[in-house]
Amino acid sequence: MPTIPRDVSRAFERFTRGPSLVRAAMADLDAGALNRRPKGSDWSIRDVVLHLADAEMVASVQLRLIIAEEEPSLPAFDQDLWKRRLHYLWRDPEFALGLFQQARWANAELLQQCDAAAWQRAGLHPVHGLLTLARLVEHHALHAEEHADQVARWRSAP
Repeated sequence: MPTIPRDVSRAFERFTRGPSLVRAAMADLDAGALNRRPKGSDWSIRDVVLHLADAEMVASVQLRLIIAEEEPSLPAFDQDLWKRRLHYLWRDPEFALGLFQQARWANAELLQQCDAAAWQRAGLHPVHGLLTLARLVEHHALHAEEHADQVARWRSAP
């Protein structure tokens, strides 16, 4: 049975913890706090959580492309365009957090089935260049951690 390679295990653990970090940072937020945009930002906590759900949907495709294909082109997206056209202002952040969590867990379950060769395969991202599966997992682990920290900071922002 495949196992997570030792050199990837820390990133994989961080990857699986991402939704819990975001959920903890959002604990007990009221609607006002969810919608408030900190000074100098065009984004609210609601926007960040919806962005995480959408980013995990894209990550799902990226991971699968690398696992299944040889050096595929990986999709990227314009986060500001998606925020506007996917109506983040009107969408349910709790539902988005649940979607982020379920998609992340499904991605983690898939990654647990990968053999050593899959972890070394790579895809070409238009912004980040050639990314191995291991590096992509690290990237998405860090993405969730950074946004969890952002939510925690913004909770008390004026």
